[in-house]
Amino acid sequence: MEKLKVNIHVDTDVSIKEEMKRAYENCPQAIKYCNDLKIPQEKIEENIVKIYDFVSDINYCNKCPGIKKCNKTNPLLCTKIIYSYGEIDRQLVPCKELLKDIAYKRQFVIRDFDESWLDSSLRSVDKNKGRDIALLKYRQFIKEGDNHWIYLNGGKNTGRSYLAAAITCDAARRNKGPIVFLNSTLRLRELNDMGYGKNKKDFDKRLEYYSNVPILVFDDFGNEFKNDFVRDAILFPILSTRANKRLFTIFTSDFEIEEIETLYSNTKAGAIRAKQIARLIKSMAEEEINLGDLSIY
Repeated sequence: MEKLKVNIHVDTDVSIKEEMKRAYENCPQAIKYCNDLKIPQEKIEENIVKIYDFVSDINYCNKCPGIKKCNKTNPLLCTKIIYSYGEIDRQLVPCKELLKDIAYKRQFVIRDFDESWLDSSLRSVDKNKGRDIALLKYRQFIKEGDNHWIYLNGGKNTGRSYLAAAITCDAARRNKGPIVFLNSTLRLRELNDMGYGKNKKDFDKRLEYYSNVPILVFDDFGNEFKNDFVRDAILFPILSTRANKRLFTIFTSDFEIEEIETLYSNTKAGAIRAKQIARLIKSMAEEEINLGDLSIY
């Protein structure tokens, strides 16, 4: 006996489709988008499940919890409706907040600080006289293009590095980069090794980049490895070029500028170059900003 063939097609429940349709009708953004694509109403009703995915994404993203808390089925992706040759289809594209975050992070060519600090802002900086002066100088740079340097010193854990990071993060959000935030101990030693190595071209390229990048930070300045080559062939060329071009530069340090001069004055000839370096920093920064000795971080 031949088996009876039965074709069963289970359609989406009518009431659910009606809810989806109402959700679409209550979403002006989705309606405008579909109208701009000139999608006929009957096509929308035929493809209401696809349209509903689009509507759901719009409603969720309008109350965006932030990229770290995105809890959608496809986190950090948005449903986009495509209408071509009379057919509706869906496409997943990166959400605008993700693209904004990628563009923001790309402002940092080198970022020698903890990733958690990328969320820092000027509002998160504790207030005191020194920090207020630093933020005023930064705002003058933003508003008036005043490229005077900022030299931050003080005791350990007084927030020097965090303040510099908060400033550069704000600059990155304003697309003022590229930005290079250097750990002086690591990067100057790195340059020193490159200079003595076989690949002179890489050394020259890196030196030129540090000399000309729009925003440069020397974090923990003064604790770096020191020799004649670092002083004369690395540090002085970078600072003199940046001073001549008036490029925004920030230093954080345990030391006062005069102490930096002493640290680099290991010979009579070296003392002359060290004095030039100190004068450059003093003339461009105009003042040292002391954050005190009280540990707050």
